[in-house]
Amino acid sequence: MSKRLSYLTAFFGLCLASAYGDGGNSETAAVEVVSAIEAVEIQPLELTPTSATEEALAPTTIAAPVVVEQPFSPFTGKIKRQKVRLRANADLESPIVRELHKGEMLVVNGKKGDFYAVDPPSGTKAYVFRSFVLDGVVEGNRVNVRFAPSLEAPVIGHLNSGDRIQGQISSLNNKWYEITPPPGTRFYVAKEFVESIGGPELKVQLDKRRNAAEQLLDAATLLTQVEMKKSFPQMEIDQIKNKYQTVMSDFNEFPDLVDKAKEAFNVLQEEYTQRKIAFLEDKAEGKIPAEEEKALSFTELALNPTDRMKMWEPVEESIYLAWASRNEDRSLDEFYADQRQNAVKITGFVEAYTAPVKNKPADHIVKNGDLPMGYVYSTQVNLQEYAGKKVTLLVTPRSNNNFAFPAYFVLSVE
Repeated sequence: MSKRLSYLTAFFGLCLASAYGDGGNSETAAVEVVSAIEAVEIQPLELTPTSATEEALAPTTIAAPVVVEQPFSPFTGKIKRQKVRLRANADLESPIVRELHKGEMLVVNGKKGDFYAVDPPSGTKAYVFRSFVLDGVVEGNRVNVRFAPSLEAPVIGHLNSGDRIQGQISSLNNKWYEITPPPGTRFYVAKEFVESIGGPELKVQLDKRRNAAEQLLDAATLLTQVEMKKSFPQMEIDQIKNKYQTVMSDFNEFPDLVDKAKEAFNVLQEEYTQRKIAFLEDKAEGKIPAEEEKALSFTELALNPTDRMKMWEPVEESIYLAWASRNEDRSLDEFYADQRQNAVKITGFVEAYTAPVKNKPADHIVKNGDLPMGYVYSTQVNLQEYAGKKVTLLVTPRSNNNFAFPAYFVLSVE
């Protein structure tokens, strides 16, 4: 402390000498003061910090924000635009697997940047080199699975030794097996083109409904081919029209199938109209004898009972498929069990219904005396065995095609 005081004394002395020194003595005084200053040992200032000082002087550390990764909840996604590209990886340079159509649905199970990870769409094929497969079993670890039968195609998954696969030799390249993509395969689609419409289970339900609609279309197509081979008096197209109309009215969530049904329905109507015009013209010109026309109307009489029952199978199939689409694709047995819950009983005499009219709602009729109680048909009961007999039938309602009396499907005979 004394040294610091000497330093300060010398400093102020220098200042006084400069300010008040007299002539020649001022330089000497200044030199003396400087000498005094140089003699002083200057010690560094030492501070003993308190805890508060230490805290104030400590470098400030900014904590990085904590990012909590939220678990991803899978959902059913619906494509919002036409020709949306599905890619092998989550970037715009990745190969395009296929183009998705507006309204198509996918199960979204993850995200990566600006892309959603999705399960492979229904019907997607994958390929594995045949050299790594023996009797349906993979030989080799991390065998590449590609989305095209080429070594240049992107890898979309891997198989390991011992994995069993089911597939067939590719028609595109016989050196490759065509298989379904292995579990865990993911493709990617830009988030902006996908909207959530429900949980992942919704996709399963919609797939079942789509399958039901496609079966209706297939059945209608087959029936159309059969009817178009007949002469006009034998043609019955109401069953076919009902199938197309069911698709158009009950499956609006599949616009592509609705469009197909509308197009096929219009083609059917046009073809039927042309056939009718041609028939009427031939009839007016006497090209079709009356006896032949009548004989054509009774062609079905030559059918045996089993064939007669089979004639109604397409009708029942379409009714079942429409019901299944609204009831989680339950089985045919469950459908008829449900029908029994609302069944009624009718009692009367069974007669074959052989009137030469089109679009008959059934092939038998039940009468109470001379009063008809209803038209009946069945794919489960041979009603011909009960012709002329009085029986009690367990029945469920069906369309009567605008005929005079109600129509029923016979579930059983009591």
